[in-house]
Amino acid sequence: MSNSRSSRRRMGRSRTATHRPAVVRRRYGHDVYTAVDLFSGFGGLSEGIRRAGFDLITAANHDQYKVEVHEANHPEVEHWIADLVDKESADYHSARDLPPAVLLCAGVSCVNHSLANTQRAYEQGLTLFDMDEDPEYEARVTKSERDRATANCVLHYAERHHPKLILVECTTQLQSWGPLLPGSKKIGDGSTYRWWLKQFENLGYERKVLFLNSMFFDVGQSRDRGFWVFWDKALPAPDLEHRPPAWCGNCDTVVESFQMWKTGIPLSGTVCYGKQYEYGCPSCLRPVVPKFTPSLTALDLSDLGTRIGDKPIKKFKDGSTGPMAVSTLARAERCRQRFAEFPAVLMPVKATRGVERHTWQPMSTQTSQQETGILSATQHLDLPMDLVNAPEQAVMLAVDNYQGAPRSAGEPLPTQVGSETVGLLSGGVLPFRKNTVPATHAEAMPTVTAEQVPGMLFSGWYKQNGSTATETAPHPVTDPFGTLTSRDTTALLMAEWREALRDLRLEDCYFRMMQPHEIGRGCGFDVDFGTYKGKFVVWGSARDQVDGYGNAVTPAVGEWIGVRLRAVLHREEAA
Repeated sequence: MSNSRSSRRRMGRSRTATHRPAVVRRRYGHDVYTAVDLFSGFGGLSEGIRRAGFDLITAANHDQYKVEVHEANHPEVEHWIADLVDKESADYHSARDLPPAVLLCAGVSCVNHSLANTQRAYEQGLTLFDMDEDPEYEARVTKSERDRATANCVLHYAERHHPKLILVECTTQLQSWGPLLPGSKKIGDGSTYRWWLKQFENLGYERKVLFLNSMFFDVGQSRDRGFWVFWDKALPAPDLEHRPPAWCGNCDTVVESFQMWKTGIPLSGTVCYGKQYEYGCPSCLRPVVPKFTPSLTALDLSDLGTRIGDKPIKKFKDGSTGPMAVSTLARAERCRQRFAEFPAVLMPVKATRGVERHTWQPMSTQTSQQETGILSATQHLDLPMDLVNAPEQAVMLAVDNYQGAPRSAGEPLPTQVGSETVGLLSGGVLPFRKNTVPATHAEAMPTVTAEQVPGMLFSGWYKQNGSTATETAPHPVTDPFGTLTSRDTTALLMAEWREALRDLRLEDCYFRMMQPHEIGRGCGFDVDFGTYKGKFVVWGSARDQVDGYGNAVTPAVGEWIGVRLRAVLHREEAA
């Protein structure tokens, strides 16, 4: 979370630290493991550790809106609206003065540690945390970086209360925290980071650094983050090895994969799945790909947006006139050409970074600075789809039938008579690697990674007709089957979409921005989605919601770590 002055201005209140007691009284028990969450934001990490069995007692953040959202979802927790960093700020409240807990969590300043946001600070000769606020940088570097950084609030709390467990989340670029390297405009020398780690060692903690991607935790977003776990040296070491199940084609079985490094950690500190590390089979040591979650699970395809050719003509800031800005149209055309065979593509709209992705890939990391649009080449996607857990599964769709509901390929068909109208929606999505031949339904699916481009074979059906039963009549998938008799007359018609969509004009495509509830779902929050009513309470403008979701820790990752930390405490009691 950034500790920006703009967010303080948005609070619309006098700059004094505000304590908000818990709305709901908590029941205390002798076996409760308490937790405190610094820079809690929307509460992704809070939710994760709650699911893991910790009892959150206090959360602190400088942004009133985010605190109120957190409070609505965690009414049993006391809250502080305060600046935990700047001692000279009127709303300063020291992390040392928060209550003691067994577990301390903190989502430290992800924004200012990322490469994209440090260039200006380094060019001006400032610390990562004091942009435009520290003109005497060279003389005060030690005091500033040690006393005013968000990451050091964790140290302040640990010095006072010595929690048994500490969990810190940040971008992996935290590892480059320090003065600018000679000749570099973006990368620090990591000296302050190493100093920071040493202080925990001095306080009696062991540690482990984790590099995890959200898409391997049932979340439809590819989000690389670092997690720093510290535990009191008197405790046994927690089991923090990530071993997701994966299919090994060489061993012909599902294995517990393990992280294998492809490169070392670069000077920038950037660590990403697929670039710096991958997963391997423990038996044959060959690379494998764990199950990942596609962005399709987070997309509300009941709304395809507006046909680009039908959008009103406007004048944009770049001086262009048209249905969309020239730069946006250029990205859309690039997506159309690159993914011509796909009916829907995710594309960056206003961001200077990011790449287009098809819907069977996890969406890119969502933040308030990355705005994503959906470019759709067909209207068929508003039909029910069951592609979340079994992409190869066919779906039977009741088109106009009193029996109503869609049926999967594994379910029996209802009785078919002349008036029934059940159609085949999709025969399957068949991923294949670039420069290889697609597989059929009867063949084993080849290995597909999150960054590879699968193809889609879409199904129609045809029926033998006429007196000789040799004439055929093809039907699109949205047509109902006719009467099915004991005589075999109906079969699947397989055709690649590639040829059908490649010549589609851009103006005939549909476009819209991703909605906040889609981003919330893609970030792992239990939000309202279609007819589903989620438990996460949120309100406010789309921009505020996207900012809150994008800067939050993925709850499922926090839960995975939290479960393993709580197990350590149980082992301590058993001993």
